Amino acid sequence: MEKKIFASILFLTTLILANLNSSTAITLTLTINSDKENYLLGEYVNIYGQVLYDGQPVNESLVGIQVNDTLRPLIFRTVFIYQVQQPPVLEGDLNGDGYVDIFDAVKVAIAFGSQYGDPNYDLIADINKDGIVDIFDMVVVAIHYGEGTPPHTWRIEVIDTFIADSYGRPLSQIKRGSLYFAWVRFKNTQSNYIKAAITYTILDSEGNPLYSDYTIQDVPPGGPYVFVSAFTVPTWAALGTAKIYANAYSTLPAEKGYPHCPEKSSSFEITSTTSTSSLTASKTSSTTQQAESSYSTSFHLNTNLSTGTYTAHATAFYHTGVIILLSYNSTSFTVSSP
Repeated sequence: MEKKIFASILFLTTLILANLNSSTAITLTLTINSDKENYLLGEYVNIYGQVLYDGQPVNESLVGIQVNDTLRPLIFRTVFIYQVQQPPVLEGDLNGDGYVDIFDAVKVAIAFGSQYGDPNYDLIADINKDGIVDIFDMVVVAIHYGEGTPPHTWRIEVIDTFIADSYGRPLSQIKRGSLYFAWVRFKNTQSNYIKAAITYTILDSEGNPLYSDYTIQDVPPGGPYVFVSAFTVPTWAALGTAKIYANAYSTLPAEKGYPHCPEKSSSFEITSTTSTSSLTASKTSSTTQQAESSYSTSFHLNTNLSTGTYTAHATAFYHTGVIILLSYNSTSFTVSSP
């Protein structure tokens, strides 16, 4: 119990130290820019910036991004910055978390015995790419078991996100003009309640924002918990592969909330006709890597979106190893009809 109290006091102390006035020698600088000040509907918007710790590139940092149109949140994203272009790739690390463990072994076990073309065949689990998931693939995981760095334990963690029907069954195909449900599953890894803004954003194959929503709540210890939100696919949505991105923040980035964890995403197809059966969506973790302390995200301004002034907000979360630093910035741009 004393350890838990001490940990809580330490966390609160680091937040207080991080938010001291500018007289402190420790600074975290966050910039945010758009590639243009004025856009026309039909153009692409690129939001970008840097995170610097005392003027130097950070080792790694989470950056939360929220873009609002004239009335509402349009986009929520979280970017994971690395000083290198990509984190190291480990043989046997099938889920890409930088550590070879039981979760990688389970991935092979689920597809074990399957061949290319079988319903449960998994190309990632087929490590030697011989068309069958067998003992040779499991041996690779066994040889490298325990290698790498155990993944960071996030206080609030997004487990996964997907599009579902009214029964909660994940779908890989959805139809323009129809009603569906966005699911975000999350958990609290700590022993106390934690405030969190759970969000999602749906972008079609051209990067057009289709829908976003959020809930702010005090999350009890444990989980998983579920945020479910209904949405209708716009009739103008681009056909092809769309994505849903789920995030968790201390509160909304526009209110200076920082990211609790990296985002998660999954892909699905938008079609003009309804699929004849419920299909399982392909769920994948999405962690965006950038180089040299920079971050970016982009989206397309479909002609059905609003005109007027848009505002982009960014918050950075950085742990120096001793204290936690937070930073916030924003920028605005205008959108007009062509």
